[in-house]
Amino acid sequence: MTALYREFTLRDGGIWTHVVAFVRANAQAFAERGEPLRVIVTAEEKQRNALQNRKLHAMLSEIADNAWWNGQQYPMEFWKEYYRRRFLLKDEYATPDGEIIQVYWSTAELSVGAFSELIQKIYVEAASDFGIEWQF
Repeated sequence: MTALYREFTLRDGGIWTHVVAFVRANAQAFAERGEPLRVIVTAEEKQRNALQNRKLHAMLSEIADNAWWNGQQYPMEFWKEYYRRRFLLKDEYATPDGEIIQVYWSTAELSVGAFSELIQKIYVEAASDFGIEWQF
């Protein structure tokens, strides 16, 4: 299969002619070779915003100040990593010797929607598991 990749961001009608021209230029060649040409259209999601980031850090500080786990409290940085590992698994890789390496999403990489889901999961779980009574 021939490697082909191109992204277009449609902000106004001016780019549309380029999209159509690109598909036309490649569709026939792919059809002649009997290869499919995949076209994907999706909405562009904005990355998490500063307000969401401040809310997350306020929540993590609240957890750090009020949560006790086996008689111990942990700093905000611990809770950020704990919930990142709990909810943001990106991929797992097995090494030749059988070790599993897990890779996690950075919160900076999350879209507004994904970040909102993370905040909601932390909100519910911290209240349930540690009795956090949110002040906001």
